[in-house]
Amino acid sequence: MNARSLKPREVPESRGDAHAFVWEPAGLTDIYREDVNLCVWRRGLDARLSAWLGGVGRKHRLQVVERVDAHALDLRASLAPVPESAEREAWLQDLHAVVGLYADLFEARWLGVRLTTVDRDLCPRFHVDRVGVRLLCTYAGPATEWLEERHVARGHLGPTGEVLRPGGQVRTLERFDVALLKGEAWPGNEGRGAVHRSPSLTKEGSRRILLTVDVL
Repeated sequence: MNARSLKPREVPESRGDAHAFVWEPAGLTDIYREDVNLCVWRRGLDARLSAWLGGVGRKHRLQVVERVDAHALDLRASLAPVPESAEREAWLQDLHAVVGLYADLFEARWLGVRLTTVDRDLCPRFHVDRVGVRLLCTYAGPATEWLEERHVARGHLGPTGEVLRPGGQVRTLERFDVALLKGEAWPGNEGRGAVHRSPSLTKEGSRRILLTVDVL
């Protein structure tokens, strides 16, 4: 996966009203399209790695919040609580690839990287982020929930988060999806940020492993 060769494509592989699903990393350039506020690289689930990560989420607590130099990317120390194994090395390589892809896509050097084990509902209400574009990738547990633009009543965004229009459907990302969500700070996107929320962790002992990346 060489993000430095990314170029905008003529036609997205799949398009909703304000979202795009793509099946190759180059497709993530669709996030630059004015009418797209959510772009998801649906790269498929690595079953073996997923099973291992489920165990990591249950046994280890990761609370990594770092300012990262994309020109010298090395997250190995962030995984120190996790014993060395072939699976940990594969995960480390994947983290480097995903973070590097984001840095190249937005030509950013300094990034805010969060890699956390989540055992409670961090953002249970539908909301928008006050950022440019945020990357989300769930490695274990339930993934982020989101709403299609046509199902959003934006006038109700706020303390209650009751923004789902009658007949609308709550959609859910998949584990290992690389999702780019435009926020309110993206130029020209005020009032159009991608609407999303954390999934409910109703099962006792349920945990997520979540990666988020932002440009600093």
